[in-house]
Amino acid sequence: MKHKIDIEHRMSDTKLLWHMDRVRAFYDRGERITPILINIGATKKCNLRCVYCYGIFQQRKNAIIEREPLLKLFEHAPKLGVRSMEIIGDGEPTLNPHIYDAMDIGKKNGLDMAFSTNGVLLDSDEKRENVLRNCVWMRFNLSAGTREGYKKIHNYDGFDKVTENASRMIELKKEKEYGCEIGLQAVYVPWLMNKEMIEESKLAVRLGVDYLVIKQCSLPDGNEGVADVKFNVDDYDNPKIVRILKRCEGMSTEDTKIIVKWSHLEQKGRRPYNRCVDVPLLFQVSGDGKCYPCGYLFGNEKFCYGDLNKNSLEEILSSEKYWGIVKQMIEEFDVHKDCKGSCRHDKCNEFIWNYLNNKPKGINFI
Repeated sequence: MKHKIDIEHRMSDTKLLWHMDRVRAFYDRGERITPILINIGATKKCNLRCVYCYGIFQQRKNAIIEREPLLKLFEHAPKLGVRSMEIIGDGEPTLNPHIYDAMDIGKKNGLDMAFSTNGVLLDSDEKRENVLRNCVWMRFNLSAGTREGYKKIHNYDGFDKVTENASRMIELKKEKEYGCEIGLQAVYVPWLMNKEMIEESKLAVRLGVDYLVIKQCSLPDGNEGVADVKFNVDDYDNPKIVRILKRCEGMSTEDTKIIVKWSHLEQKGRRPYNRCVDVPLLFQVSGDGKCYPCGYLFGNEKFCYGDLNKNSLEEILSSEKYWGIVKQMIEEFDVHKDCKGSCRHDKCNEFIWNYLNNKPKGINFI
């Protein structure tokens, strides 16, 4: 079968077992290392206003990373040892006209890349093929399965346009045999989107995407959404909500897997670790070019590593300021008090925390 346990594992866990050279270099030997992965927002602008938007919390503004520093980043990062780049940040990447040239340069230099978009402006074969030939995976951020739901959730009448763009993307992938995995991602707000999750699951199967992943809403401000939506995280435990999500899972086919991120829904922002210990492995860039340990800290100058508009990645990674912030995150930053919401660092932090602090008895009995 096309879809085995692998795809579910990839959506819900970390792959640090395949990067133990970097893990051991830093955590066992104390060497200064290069991050494995960079998450980058190519811009802080967006053409939608989704009701659950985390980017609004991240101080969205009219900013992009200009052409020269952006292309320089994609050229130099793999030469420094960065292995992958996720174009997945605090804005809509297709609003930065230089992102396509940047991906060509990244691919030329051996960088693994991924692309996350609302899909509205992925409206030409030239743009679509750029993503398909350069990326390991790409996904459409879509949290509705009907036109009415799309207008209510994304505050834009773009459902037909996005689904047409996605359909053409899949056609091109098949026609030219691109290896890029194509998916949909839904941020699920219970009660508001119950019908939409069911309809989007049907849509995913009709389109023939590789997967639809249904994830939790991140909560940077207690139990409230960041825009117009309020809900309680305990709603994810409601029997009706669970039945809806299991119904969605049940629509999976051999070609299209519907994946519910149960572990994240159940975690509800709680963390089985005390410090942000994985920050040397995962580097994040805001859409204005400023660099931070994580998206929650975007705009907090105290935790700003540097600015790609002023400094190269190499200069930032070799600076004492960068390593001082890394040290602070690992030794002082209290994730239970100083951070909120679900986090991209969660699974890596859990892995490293256990690696450092929770070695099981009898480890040689494999």
